[in-house]
Order: sequence, then C-alpha cells, then structure tokens
Amino acid sequence: MNIQIIQEKLKAQQMLDAAVVKYTMLIDEKMNEQGALFFIPLGNKEIKVVLPAPAHLDFLKDESKVTYKNLLQSKDIIILK
Repeated sequence: MNIQIIQEKLKAQQMLDAAVVKYTMLIDEKMNEQGALFFIPLGNKEIKVVLPAPAHLDFLKDESKVTYKNLLQSKDIIILK
C-alpha cells in the first residue's frame, strides 16, 4: 500500500497526529534489537510497518514524537503486505 494512501486514510480518521499505541520490538535469537514493528489501524484492517535498527532507537527516543505522521515520514520504513 502506498504511503500517501495510508496518510490520507489516517487523516480521514483524524489519527495522523495521534500517538502510535501498538508496536513491538524485533529481537533476534541473540537478544539483539533488530528494529520495531508498528501496527497502523485503518478501519477494519491493520497495516504493518517495520522500522529497522538503528533508526527505531532515534524514533522511539522521544515519546511525544512517536506519531503515525512521523513514522510514515521516516525514510527507513518498510511497509509489509
């Protein structure tokens, strides 16, 4: 799915500037953080977005900036199907 479509749907739901509430850290078998997996609610389905390491550390550092808008503006994200 296109980033612009996701942004438009979030804006229509008035959630674009909302804080990301559902995410999980991606940790390998050696207990190293490999990034974070974020879940973006779009009506009756969820879009999954990966932010790989080390970009996830900078993104999660300041809780006030952990919004869907800032997540989607990151150049490092990977949108999963």
